[in-house]
Amino acid sequence: MDNWFFWVAFFLAAIALYRKIARWRNTPKARVSALLRRYRALERTGLSEQDCLLQLLATRKDWKRLPHRFLAEIVSRFPAKEDAMRFVSVSEDYGYHRDHYPDLAAKTDLEAAMGESACLFARFGLQLQEQGRYKEAEFVQKLALRLQPDQYFTNLPLAVSYHETGRHADALPLFERGLAQVNDLERKAGSAAPEFSPAKCLGTDAEIRKLRNRCKKMYAACLKATEGKSLS
Repeated sequence: MDNWFFWVAFFLAAIALYRKIARWRNTPKARVSALLRRYRALERTGLSEQDCLLQLLATRKDWKRLPHRFLAEIVSRFPAKEDAMRFVSVSEDYGYHRDHYPDLAAKTDLEAAMGESACLFARFGLQLQEQGRYKEAEFVQKLALRLQPDQYFTNLPLAVSYHETGRHADALPLFERGLAQVNDLERKAGSAAPEFSPAKCLGTDAEIRKLRNRCKKMYAACLKATEGKSLS
């Protein structure tokens, strides 16, 4: 009987340990560490940084099903391997690589596909921002900006995060670019294209007019705080 209780306790402890290890392996930190180990192994074969990153994605579960041209475009948007790995980690945390990227990868226009990918990150970053989690928001918004640097929905939210954390000089050039992009958008079409609309990229309640007016006030505050000196 004692022996039976021992084995039951042993198996229960083993299951608990297995679950704990599985949870640890799925944390963002553990995932990025694993990506780095794989990257270093590829690097030792003599591949360039971009080729290492492309090979990393092309052999990763679920990612390897995506077209090579789409993966190559992603890699080209992240000149630093750390940013590419953070992009992979966030994508896997929220299932973007399974739920969204297959449809985006099928697009013939890769610029539009990168823009819609950036939308996903911009919206998530804004949710974090609205919760006052500015450092986490900044982390995600920087990835969105890398994916698509020429859109209002990547420049302005990051500018807001910088403003809210007192980094006014960093915010200024982003406000300038983002507000100019909003003005161009309104002159050309009157509203954002459906795939890049404020409602899709920043939230259901987002409107261009409200976004522009709010950001103009923050921009003015940044100018005052820095006496017009930016880090652009």
